[in-house]
Amino acid sequence: MIETPARVTRLEGDSAWVVSAAPSSCGACGGKGCGSSLFARVLHADEPEYRVDNPIGAAVGEAVVVGLPDGALLGAAVSGYLVPLLLLLLGAGVGQQFAGELGAVGGGLAGLGLAALYLKRRSAPVSYPVVLRRGETSCASR
Repeated sequence: MIETPARVTRLEGDSAWVVSAAPSSCGACGGKGCGSSLFARVLHADEPEYRVDNPIGAAVGEAVVVGLPDGALLGAAVSGYLVPLLLLLLGAGVGQQFAGELGAVGGGLAGLGLAALYLKRRSAPVSYPVVLRRGETSCASR
């Protein structure tokens, strides 16, 4: 299970909206001269909120730990990156055989279109993040 600390910002039915309290990927201190800190402030002026299942009934403002099953991240990466890439290459290869370079371009675009339809309509069960427990505000508190 992949876990990260978060803070509940609002509730909606059986779900909670949370803001991640995890440090940046490099563990940056947020110092004035830090490039990572600068980019984070420019690109993410507002903290993004994420909808998660809330089976423990966490309240607004509460510090929680949010978890995602291990295979969910890999499955999403394969669906979102590998499948479109393979369909692009397959479409371009088939198009190349029938109509040369222009066919390769058209086939590649058709492959990307099929990938977009697949991703939009796929009915595979999706794993959603879930609130696991209350009270931990940082990874260091374990």
